[in-house]
Amino acid sequence: MTTLIGSCVCSEITFSVEDQFAYAGYCHCSLCRKSSGASGTAIGGILSKYFKITKGQQHLKRYHRSADTVSCFCGLCGSTLFGEKPSINRVHIRYGALNASPSLLPQAHMHVASKADWYEITDLLPQFEAFPPQ
Repeated sequence: MTTLIGSCVCSEITFSVEDQFAYAGYCHCSLCRKSSGASGTAIGGILSKYFKITKGQQHLKRYHRSADTVSCFCGLCGSTLFGEKPSINRVHIRYGALNASPSLLPQAHMHVASKADWYEITDLLPQFEAFPPQ
């Protein structure tokens, strides 16, 4: 199995993740928009056991943004890197933090009910008002 490497902008934090993503998509929720400063973010969900911080653990900051999500970012450069989902034993990797493309590309748009009104989705991927059905 291929191992992907990711990092923050300043490269003080690096991580590795096995290329075994269970799902991937574009999230347009207001929290992803705020944390990314963009119309949303591309994420891939993976079992926690396939993810590891390889450098810079001391620089990693955590923000408990909801009962189900802990946003993790670099305390030096501010890059958002991943979200911990302890209740489902998953990590949501921000695809933009990866140094190479994962094999599973985004499959859908989620939380489009709260997407920015100035952003128009123009691809043909399925769109879901909240989370896609399991």
